Amino acid sequence: MKHFIFQIVINFLILLLIYGCCAGPGHTASFKIVSYNVENLFDLHSDVTDYPEYRPGGTFGWDSTRLDIKLGNIASVLKDLDAEIIALQEVESRKSLALLQKRLYQVGAEYPYSAIAEGRKTSVKCAVLSGFPIVETKEILVGQNNERSILKVVFDINGHPLILYVNHWKSKSAPESKRMTYAGALAADILKLGCGVDFILIGDFNSDYNEYETFKGVSRLNDTRGVTGINHIIKTLKDTQIVTESLLTNQKDCQYVFNLWLEIPENRRWSVNFFGQKNSPDSIIVSKGLYDTKGISYVDNSFDKFDPDYLFDKNKVFRWQRAARGKGRHLGKGFSDHLPIFAEFSTHPFCFTSQDEPVFSEPESLSIADLYSLKKGPANVRIHDGVVIYKEGDHAVIKQKNGRAIYVYKVAKELQYQMTYDLTVTQLNRYYGNPEITGIKDVKTLGRTTEIKAYFITGPAPDFEDPDLRNEVIEQIKGIYENGWFHYGDDRKIKIYIANKDLKPKDFTAITVSCVRIGYHRHPEIIVEKKEQIQ
Repeated sequence: MKHFIFQIVINFLILLLIYGCCAGPGHTASFKIVSYNVENLFDLHSDVTDYPEYRPGGTFGWDSTRLDIKLGNIASVLKDLDAEIIALQEVESRKSLALLQKRLYQVGAEYPYSAIAEGRKTSVKCAVLSGFPIVETKEILVGQNNERSILKVVFDINGHPLILYVNHWKSKSAPESKRMTYAGALAADILKLGCGVDFILIGDFNSDYNEYETFKGVSRLNDTRGVTGINHIIKTLKDTQIVTESLLTNQKDCQYVFNLWLEIPENRRWSVNFFGQKNSPDSIIVSKGLYDTKGISYVDNSFDKFDPDYLFDKNKVFRWQRAARGKGRHLGKGFSDHLPIFAEFSTHPFCFTSQDEPVFSEPESLSIADLYSLKKGPANVRIHDGVVIYKEGDHAVIKQKNGRAIYVYKVAKELQYQMTYDLTVTQLNRYYGNPEITGIKDVKTLGRTTEIKAYFITGPAPDFEDPDLRNEVIEQIKGIYENGWFHYGDDRKIKIYIANKDLKPKDFTAITVSCVRIGYHRHPEIIVEKKEQIQ
């Protein structure tokens, strides 16, 4: 017994040494930023800048029905990404941006703040949707020939400024000198910033993260004697070496920036598959200021592309479909020819995390309640007798009898409602401080429970805002709906989130909610995801 306790203490101290630098007071104030080229989101207003195939009433069939499908498809992707800030490319106008904003609201994803670079009459533009306040916008003009502007946006992130430059550089139908014009305009504005300023370069640069290597032998592109905008002018390259996190943080000056594509395996470094050629035109590039102990910081190793199965059709990116091999009428299906990319940021100090295997070669047996005291990141914990008490898509809630419940996000596809499992937790996340399981393996099915109701919380007595009740499932409760609040019991209330706005009742309506989970999104809230959960 003494040896067992001693081993636990040693393991804890090792973990503390590895992960302790990332600890911070209170909840983890993390947020996600997404970049998505939505492939020609046009409105239904006729403009001289309209592409012929997007002229309302034209021969290509761009109409309200196709626009409605396009909006719905893009909104579904962005809702699944669940980001606080969205950088968009190929948005035609403020009208089309507002339509997307409205559609997102209808599916339960609210972005009250927006901006678009509309100073020049280009066919498509850069734009932003945000849950954080926008305190300043600037349109950086590029060249003299009506090139697309770069959108500069300053956000207030809980009292901390963050600058985002949204880019959509010239396509590779033109040589590198055209993209150099964009890089020069962007670099000139960056030079005005002080050292240590938190800024992000994001968007469709129409340049690979290692463009200096990939374009060398292509004569129609290399009209600049090997110099590239993204690598040499923006400075993701130092001399002949691509900038790594280590190189970035060890530099005394602030002129270099780091392209987050380098954080993931090389075979995943692509967001566009153009006739079998996989490229990385979309990038998130971060400044040295995001690696210090003040303001905003990058959450190390959080970058990736978003590539669920539904964004593919026969192993190809499921772009917006048109007949005649992409040259004919709109078919009213598909998404975009680009995959979205994303990364997480925080108001806590930066620290490096390890992607190595966890300290324990064998998983440590812990309770679900113990998971609440662990940090986000890699884990190696064996959970026994976890019962699935809630299931929706590839999400679930598992709970141990007389113990706690926890949300399983995006990795619960094989788990079934009311079934009991042993499983190993490989990854933990904290969504606004609320723990959730984001990686599992070695799932062992133990059988079906016959007493599922014993795992629910019931009656008006509990205070649903109690932190110990996060992720629990309420069997049934009656109350009154009022302006996003659910009033219940003896003068108690909790926020209520209803994913389908059509199910939203009028104020002061008596409602009953059944089999709903208690989630957390800046505050505790009851989450209604299905029609049968609310009456």
